[in-house]
Amino acid sequence: MKKSYFIALCVVAMTSCSAPGDELLSQDESNNLQTLNGSNSNILAKGGFRDNPDTPSPPPSGIWAKSFYLTNPIYGFYSDLTKKHLYNTSPLPSELPKSYPGLSYYFMERLLGSADGPGPTITRWFHTGSNDLVLTTNPNELVGQSNWERRDLGTSYNGDEPGSFPIYRYFNSGKKTHFYTRDKNELGDGKDGYVYEGLAFYLKDSEPKAYRIHDGKFYQDNNTGALYVVFESTLRRIESAAVMNNLFSPLIVLPGNVDEELTGDRGPDITSSAQLVQNTNDGKIYMVDDGLYRYIPDTQTFNAFRFKESSIQRKPVRMMFVGKNIVKTY
Repeated sequence: MKKSYFIALCVVAMTSCSAPGDELLSQDESNNLQTLNGSNSNILAKGGFRDNPDTPSPPPSGIWAKSFYLTNPIYGFYSDLTKKHLYNTSPLPSELPKSYPGLSYYFMERLLGSADGPGPTITRWFHTGSNDLVLTTNPNELVGQSNWERRDLGTSYNGDEPGSFPIYRYFNSGKKTHFYTRDKNELGDGKDGYVYEGLAFYLKDSEPKAYRIHDGKFYQDNNTGALYVVFESTLRRIESAAVMNNLFSPLIVLPGNVDEELTGDRGPDITSSAQLVQNTNDGKIYMVDDGLYRYIPDTQTFNAFRFKESSIQRKPVRMMFVGKNIVKTY
């Protein structure tokens, strides 16, 4: 019961350029534009990510990542000082419920499982006097009793789902602490002062799930150091850190093995020719993207892609090759 378990959690997460001038564009540039807008326009798309078994084939639109985050985990903690067991959805002892100083002696000893099922809600009741903690799917078990604080931790399984397993409940009246385990052999029908109170609920081991990445998320590849942004449901490589700093103010850049962890279409690289320009003739703000002026229609779109306001160049533009408006697609 006091045995510590080392739980390895794989978390992915997945963490001065010249601007186009005011003059008319040259004939060569015009020809290039016709090529890009014609039947050969897909030369900009530089391949795609491999499909993987966790997404449908062919994969859906957008950029997807395989998540290794635990979904609604329930962790078990124990203190040799207080001889009590506590439970929470965070692996950090500092986030345990506490009613007096000195409860920092807890260590995480187990992962009960994932509370992400179609069954009844699992409620955590914490007694601020005795520091007992009860997990139950009976919403009325401790209603109306004094000193019990309530918080829902997730939803249980019904027991008939593949991979689901029971969680067993025990109580030690001398130590005033409840204990939960997925291994009934640990205490059997009760021992060492613990009385078996029955099957509490069902959980499962958390399973990796594919999830879609929102536009405006930035990544740096662990292997190559290359920078990427999810841009209109494609993944676009940013040519350099200088280009990143000139265009964007990312909230966070997520590390990862981009080719292995993300699936979806690659868009064209964002190169040093990309600029943010406000046309003082009409007040509109554009991203100059591969030679095309692409209108950023509103503040929400501007902020979604974390464009850098201080990099906007304000000048009159008499003529421009106009591309599609920039759109937040997801």
